[in-house]
Amino acid sequence: MTTETMTEQTARAAPDERPSGPPHSAGKRLVPADSHGGYAPLSIALHWLSVLFAAALVLTAWSGRPDLHALAGLVAAPFLLVHALRRLVRGFPRAPDEPAILSLAARLAIIAMLLAMIAIALSGLTIIAASDGFARLFGAEFVLPWPPTPALAAMVQSVHGAAAQAFIAAAGLHVLAALGYGARHMQAVTVRIIRPVRTGR
Repeated sequence: MTTETMTEQTARAAPDERPSGPPHSAGKRLVPADSHGGYAPLSIALHWLSVLFAAALVLTAWSGRPDLHALAGLVAAPFLLVHALRRLVRGFPRAPDEPAILSLAARLAIIAMLLAMIAIALSGLTIIAASDGFARLFGAEFVLPWPPTPALAAMVQSVHGAAAQAFIAAAGLHVLAALGYGARHMQAVTVRIIRPVRTGR
């Protein structure tokens, strides 16, 4: 790599190329230009809402209060479904300039997390819909207007639990990937999720 400036490199680069550099890597080689280098404002809002809802669901599940967990699930499910489906349809920003195996592992962890979110939301709603007087929320009992099917609720409960475990595992890998970017001085990759891009994914 010569000592020429990044500006000079960019000026001589083809119109569809630019130096990779931060935010995508610590290197400075020319790669195809990235027209979607970040996330749209709505994507970022849904991401952090989903983080908050996931934390609430975990805490209420551990609290031994199924009524609170059901209430949190009812509120969270629409947001989780919109976020997961929207992200899978819109795709992702360009992968960081790193070894392909690391990029693939990070992307697979995100996809697994999104699929688990869909399974959690749908199975949770199914459990509520199939239960008899599913919860007593703040002293008020809510009874569904159709016949309960406890057998279905019990069957879907195992799917719900497995999806929750898969989500926690995938989320752990996602956090490790983010920490890895920081350790390799690629922090600008992680700040994409707090710095919206109008034309982003």
